[in-house]
Amino acid sequence: MSFFQRIFGRVSAAEERAAADVHFEAGRWFEARQAYERAIEKSTGDAAHRAHCSARIAACFDGLSERCLSEAERFRRDGELELARTELATAAELARTPSVREKARRALEMLERRDAVVQATDTPELEDDERWAVIAGTWEDAQTEEYDAYGEGFRGALLALHDAQPGDAGAFLEGLVAAHEDRAVYLWLEVGRARLAGGDEAGAGKALRRFLKRVADDDRSDARLNAHVFLASLAEKAGDEEKAISWLQKALTGMPDDPRPYLQLGVYLRQKGHAAEAVEILRTSIELMDEDRPSWEAHQELGLALRDTGEIEAAIELLEKVIRHFTQRSSLDFPPSTALPLARLHEEAGRLERAADLYRSLANGSDRERHLEHHRDAARVLVELGLLSEARRMLTRAAALAESKPDQLATIEAEIVALDAQL
Repeated sequence: MSFFQRIFGRVSAAEERAAADVHFEAGRWFEARQAYERAIEKSTGDAAHRAHCSARIAACFDGLSERCLSEAERFRRDGELELARTELATAAELARTPSVREKARRALEMLERRDAVVQATDTPELEDDERWAVIAGTWEDAQTEEYDAYGEGFRGALLALHDAQPGDAGAFLEGLVAAHEDRAVYLWLEVGRARLAGGDEAGAGKALRRFLKRVADDDRSDARLNAHVFLASLAEKAGDEEKAISWLQKALTGMPDDPRPYLQLGVYLRQKGHAAEAVEILRTSIELMDEDRPSWEAHQELGLALRDTGEIEAAIELLEKVIRHFTQRSSLDFPPSTALPLARLHEEAGRLERAADLYRSLANGSDRERHLEHHRDAARVLVELGLLSEARRMLTRAAALAESKPDQLATIEAEIVALDAQL
């Protein structure tokens, strides 16, 4: 068939069909479909001709769908999940045969299931030097100087403790503190950590009290504050709320110009139901902070305390401020301690679009242990919004995460079936 024949319209329906058949047999689905469509346009009522071309057009669409499925698999292997999703969505849209359409749907569902499981379990492993750098990043100069004198065995013991695999670390540290009784200060922190790992809470408390007696008055380290917080937690565990508050107040007295003790006391008061007192303490904490280094944790806690006092709009404003803190730093992995209560406040206030956005962010974030919960929350709100396809995607991912939880899996699968009936 010449170029001039096609340009001047001298190609018959039979010739278009013949050319289309050649493309079809060669698997050139796009060219074949176009030729079959032209063959139909030029036909003059030949029913058999039109039936043949129509059937072949449907087969071409299926062929294009299969090609998209192959591309999607290639993208999946390369880790390009968004491109794979796009190809699978196109495959489902192009397919004309129910079996091919179902194949595309199953492939998309499997992709979501795999991705959900990977996101819920995929955590990076750090080398020893990297882990050590992370641990040492919170130390004061005096703490680092002291620890440097204890040698490689001390480093191994600390890494074992932080990996929750103490082994002989406790015995090693007890021997070390006995050998350095005259100079040990921060070492008592690690002895306390080791005793706690061994189930000796009383011994851990004794070690931390020893540390607080020896630490310099001008010390403003995380270690000093954390010792007070831990001793407060021991008192809380023993049911002595007054003593717990006393330990936190001692931290505030010893570090009066530091906002962190106020923050810790405010958190404790809020958790114990003293929301109004917590608001006052937390506002003091924020006033003491460097304006150039805002603490999102303080704004979060004040927002939660305001929520507990019933000041909902003020609470939402502060919690949204925390979210902006992360988005301005190009991070969408929001802390669940902020995003989850904020999502629930928006949901209760009827702001479902914002609630859905936050639940979906949580479902893709680092709070992997609760990915199943976050997916289901997102699906629930998306259903209320009428976004049924997106809700189904969330439930599909949730089903993959619930495979070891039969009761939840059965509920999720029933919800999927119910959604399918509406789609």
